[in-house]
Amino acid sequence: MTLVPQEYRAILVKFISSFLVLVIAAISNKVSEKVLIKRYSSHPHMHTLYSVFRNMIWLLSIFIVLIIWLGERGNFTVAMGILGAGIAFASQETIGSFTGFLNIVTSNLFQIGDRIRIGNVTGDVMDISLMRTSVMEIGEWVKADQYTGRIVSIANNFIFSNPVINYTKNWPFLWDEITIPITYDSDWRLAEEIILKEGENNSKTIQAEASKELKKIDKKYLLKKTAIEPTLYVTLTDNWIEMTLRYVVNFSERREVKGKLYYELLKTFEAESTITIASSTIEIVGFPPLKNIGEMGK
Repeated sequence: MTLVPQEYRAILVKFISSFLVLVIAAISNKVSEKVLIKRYSSHPHMHTLYSVFRNMIWLLSIFIVLIIWLGERGNFTVAMGILGAGIAFASQETIGSFTGFLNIVTSNLFQIGDRIRIGNVTGDVMDISLMRTSVMEIGEWVKADQYTGRIVSIANNFIFSNPVINYTKNWPFLWDEITIPITYDSDWRLAEEIILKEGENNSKTIQAEASKELKKIDKKYLLKKTAIEPTLYVTLTDNWIEMTLRYVVNFSERREVKGKLYYELLKTFEAESTITIASSTIEIVGFPPLKNIGEMGK
């Protein structure tokens, strides 16, 4: 080291110090991941907390590295000036994405584990970084609310230009509907009784919890009174009686419950001779009589 000029030694020390700061930041992220994620993996809030903690560590590390290179005392103002100049030269998308990250965190717009829709992308939030939000996509070519397997990366600045739909914030339930068409000569009163019974059987386990959580929302927001219990609506069409069942379901079980309802109703209706599920199939019951070709030519 004695053969190295003083000015180079100072630069070498700054390089080593900066490297150590970044190593400490990486180790801190790993430790926090093990403590928060692996120990409390069942709590979605911990994933969001880790994401915020990780981003703050890297921001603090960059700030310390700037202090190392520009001095601890008199050059602090210079450091801020350089940082400001860097931001000024940065792209508008980068600034907007970072501002979007701050908005997501401070306003609790959504967190890791929430099911959201931004623009035409719907999915479960997997990660929230300084610039982008990663979402496990649902829908598209897959029917109902199941994963496609694609991870979509969304720039955080999209929250300023697109509506953010949160399926799970405050109330992790949805109202869903199924529609059963039956013929006019069916026993529609019996069909009504059967459909309501199946709706009750498939939603009674969550009705108490859903009602409790809905009361909490009602205290916080202005919300019109709505039924948690299954409700049936009847519509008369030109071809059949349309019976629509409305019921509450957990956001992650929508397709499972809907499939079970259809299955149970099909089995029950199959055993009932007085109920027929309608369809738009055309049945030809006869043809008009055809005249003799010779007679037609006369």
